[in-house]
Amino acid sequence: MTSGLPPAPGSEEPQAGAPEPQAPAVEQSSPGGSRPPLAAEPSPSAEPAPPGAVIPPPPGTGQAAGVQGGRVHIRRVLTIWAVLSAVCLALVLLIVPLVTPQSASSVAGFASLTDLVFTALAVPVSLFVWVFVFYSLVAFRQKAPASGRVEDLEDGPPLEPRPWQQFMWLGITGALALFLVAWGMFGFYREITDPPANPLVVDVTGQQWTWTYDYPSLGVQSHVLELPLNRPVEFRITSDDVLHGFAIDNLGVAMDAYPGFWVTAPIVTPTRLGQMTARCVELCGLYHTYMWTEVDVVTQADFTAWVTANGGNAGAASTQGGA
Repeated sequence: MTSGLPPAPGSEEPQAGAPEPQAPAVEQSSPGGSRPPLAAEPSPSAEPAPPGAVIPPPPGTGQAAGVQGGRVHIRRVLTIWAVLSAVCLALVLLIVPLVTPQSASSVAGFASLTDLVFTALAVPVSLFVWVFVFYSLVAFRQKAPASGRVEDLEDGPPLEPRPWQQFMWLGITGALALFLVAWGMFGFYREITDPPANPLVVDVTGQQWTWTYDYPSLGVQSHVLELPLNRPVEFRITSDDVLHGFAIDNLGVAMDAYPGFWVTAPIVTPTRLGQMTARCVELCGLYHTYMWTEVDVVTQADFTAWVTANGGNAGAASTQGGA
């Protein structure tokens, strides 16, 4: 039975399949019209920190995260450095012997070995510096600020080296320096001790733009340097005009020629037959580039025949003396 009165507002019965009405959300507004943010309620067990206390950063942030990130960068840099050092050292061992003059004496052999060792040691040291530099330029570059002013860029954290890092750096570099000094002293000691007796003396005179070779004990003068195989040779060098530089790369000879002065090069013993070149290595004038002469290392019999053909003392040429 129904009454003729209209239903009261909000008392309608929901129809089948219709969504249920939801109560309207009630917003609390501040007098200014904006809703204030809800503040996190303090934990009932948290105690207020005393004044001046240092609160440690949460895990994964602050100094702890910076240390972890720094270790990652160091591992990357060391990995790149190790790979590049291995590749470059292989190239050094392959290329240096190809560009080094072929050794024809023990002095030249030690000089070539020194070049190879020093280059091999310099490669990882120089790469250690350059890899850190270029990695820092790429990994730690800072973009321009929104304002476009350089003054708004923030400084990075200061570096704080640890004592063990300083000791490692000083220890490694000090060991390398001592090794290089000892290597040079050993080579110099080998050159000045136990010189061969009665070497063949050759007086070398430089003049623009050629070399003249005198053999005092043989009575021979020539513009071609003729040397016997496996016989010690002592060069005495001077100049008639300007400063020159006498060098035979295959024998390891390199001495300056001073006008009016005689200098003596370390005694060398040719150990390989063939032709070489003696050249000037000091800029001495217009035709400096063309100041070079042939050097022939021949057998003892051929050397004696050459001395005879040039009117020299063949008897002195066949002996191991000659001074």
